[in-house]
Amino acid sequence: MKKMIAKFSLLFTALAFSISFTVSCDETSGGGSVDDGPAEPGPTMSSPFDINTAVELMFLSLEAYQMLADSNDGVEFTLPEPYDLIVQFLTGESFLGTSLEVEVPIAFIATKGNNIFVVFRGTKTIDEWISDADFPLVPYPPVSDGALTEKGFTDIYGSLGVVDEINQLAGMGNFENVFVTGHSLGAALAVLAIPDIIEHTDFKNPIMYSFAGPRAGNSDFMSLYDGFGITSWRVVNTNDEVPKLPPEDLSYVHVDTGEPITFGKPITDPFDFDQIEFNHSSCNYYSTLCDMTDDPKSCKDMGDGLDDCMFDSM
Repeated sequence: MKKMIAKFSLLFTALAFSISFTVSCDETSGGGSVDDGPAEPGPTMSSPFDINTAVELMFLSLEAYQMLADSNDGVEFTLPEPYDLIVQFLTGESFLGTSLEVEVPIAFIATKGNNIFVVFRGTKTIDEWISDADFPLVPYPPVSDGALTEKGFTDIYGSLGVVDEINQLAGMGNFENVFVTGHSLGAALAVLAIPDIIEHTDFKNPIMYSFAGPRAGNSDFMSLYDGFGITSWRVVNTNDEVPKLPPEDLSYVHVDTGEPITFGKPITDPFDFDQIEFNHSSCNYYSTLCDMTDDPKSCKDMGDGLDDCMFDSM
């Protein structure tokens, strides 16, 4: 319990400092953003940002949350056609500092045609995310080159065996592409999966779109990740505080490359948890991306009801 409280206190302090520092700089510089999150596209990008790919992968991220809801309700989790659900990954991590008595789903692999989709679930609320963060940097196990990643994220990813399942699946069919995605904590896990997939499978050009992701590692991990030159986009709401964590002061940096979207309002009060959660909401990320497509209504209809999202009122 003491460890959980200390962990909560540290991240809450970082969140409050992040918000206060942003507000202070806005007042003195005319409102410019101080976050390094949504960066300009860098030289490592192999393909431009594609809204249709982003919507599809955010839709699957909503399905990952639905997977947990179905598990809690004792309902069999399925995916709509044309997706085929291959495997679900379970975790005993409760995101609250203690182990669960029963493991719950945290990720899944699905296929569609010759594409493989690796989808990681995030945490449901901001307070869960805050409790989950474990700030110490630890060696990134899949690659021995000095890269360091966040301990909590690393422990969860390392327990799943994602690469083994991809290799087994690859031996059973003619697959050409691997797409990796996730929202919030799921976004951090997606980032951690990329070097592992590249180094330990035959898929050397996975495509990664993440949403609302926190920083996952240090500058050595960033150099490792960005050096692969794959298509990688971090979709970030400019009003979302979670991508500003863990703090840069603790040697955390983002990988390339950020794609900014905007919804909600800037946070001026670190105790305004309703607005903080609104700005981080998976539903709002999906809705905002749908509004960028040629047919927002059909897009929202497809995701309506997933993760308790109700788009008819948006």
